[in-house]
Amino acid sequence: MSRALRILAFVALIAPLAACGFKAPAPKRLPPPPAPPPPLSTLSVGLAISADQIGHLLDEKTEHHLADIRDKPVKCAIGRCRLPLLATREGPIETRAEDGALSLRVPFGIDADMTLPGFLSKMRATGNAEGVAFTNTSARVTQDWRLETETQARVELKNSRFHIGPVAANLTDILNRNEEILSRPLSKEVDREISRGVHLREQIEKAWQRAFVPIRVGKKPVAWLVLAPERIGLSGPSIADQTMRLSLGLEVRARVLTQNSPPAITPRPLPAPSAFEGPGDRFSFLVPAAISYDDAASLAMRSLRKKPLRVAGMNVRVTKLNILPARDDVVVAASFCLDQPWDPTGWLSSCGTGYLRGAPVYNPKTETVEVTRVHYDVLTEDTLLAAMQVLAGPQLGHALESHLRFAVSRDLGKLRSQIAAALAKPQGRDVTISGRVDSFAEPTLTWTKDGFLALFSARGTVHAELHV
Repeated sequence: MSRALRILAFVALIAPLAACGFKAPAPKRLPPPPAPPPPLSTLSVGLAISADQIGHLLDEKTEHHLADIRDKPVKCAIGRCRLPLLATREGPIETRAEDGALSLRVPFGIDADMTLPGFLSKMRATGNAEGVAFTNTSARVTQDWRLETETQARVELKNSRFHIGPVAANLTDILNRNEEILSRPLSKEVDREISRGVHLREQIEKAWQRAFVPIRVGKKPVAWLVLAPERIGLSGPSIADQTMRLSLGLEVRARVLTQNSPPAITPRPLPAPSAFEGPGDRFSFLVPAAISYDDAASLAMRSLRKKPLRVAGMNVRVTKLNILPARDDVVVAASFCLDQPWDPTGWLSSCGTGYLRGAPVYNPKTETVEVTRVHYDVLTEDTLLAAMQVLAGPQLGHALESHLRFAVSRDLGKLRSQIAAALAKPQGRDVTISGRVDSFAEPTLTWTKDGFLALFSARGTVHAELHV
């Protein structure tokens, strides 16, 4: 259509609408698509207890006695004697952790009394001895997160003396024939003190609760890494290199939330352990770069004021713009005026409110969120928009697209650098979480009831360490 014909058509169609106002009916919209769930990742948590720690614990708990045996029947050379015995530690406990077992060397001393059997019961024998107990301890974790140990002990005696009046005898032979008298209480003592001293459930519960605490990973914008654990797996314990180790695997769906205050998260109760093959080395979480619809509309209006629309030779003045979410697209609600070329005052402008639809996309080259394929919503088309469609065809939608481009490159860059720096720095005291980001995936776009969401995943390794 030539310029002269366009002007004539414009006058014919728009002149009757001069100084008139029109408002289209609101469009029908289905709810926006749900946000994709974060990927399931495994956070490896290591718990290490050194052999020296266990040795120090046992040193404290066995400082005054190892075994206190009262009136125990024993086999002696003349029948069944009765033996009270007190075993006390005579030096530090030597501890080794290797080949799947915890080994102890415990030096001790014995003071014993023995009552002879039968008609000799009025006679008492007194004695003492020196010896060393050797123990091997295996360990497992129960379904209620208790460390359960099983200790086997053997005893070697030396310098043993027994006196029945002026007669000296050897205590070693008696104790060798009744080795379980010492080995059994020693084994039980080791198991009991390890169970009392190693508060495993408390430590695991601390790690589980800590995993629910949001980790601040960004300043501008303020961003929080939320782990949201679902299950916890267990591998071990393994005993080697002077250390007892447990490997935990927290299955989490991690995401980053951008908001000023930390998200309120209610921790779930600690579940029973599930099987865990070993430390995972990969971790992934979703990171959003969000633009609210209000901010997007403000940016579009700022652009339109700088460079107003001119469609088919006509000036289109947009006075208000809103973006509304729908399931398959977004709706652009625009209040605009067609200014009459012969009316410099604008009093005779034709104004109205209409609705257009467009498809949001993410442009990876420019790192922008764009609303594309903007077109009239024919179901809500009013008289003014109908006239515009006749005059300009799809040009109004095409012209509006250039103002519906929103840069997110700055926010993406900040989030990438801040998250990588925050994870590289260990977080926490009793439970330390640290990690390394290896790569960031290309963002994908979705939209919610509140705004556009450019989501990208961060991949790398994240590890937590429990300090017992």
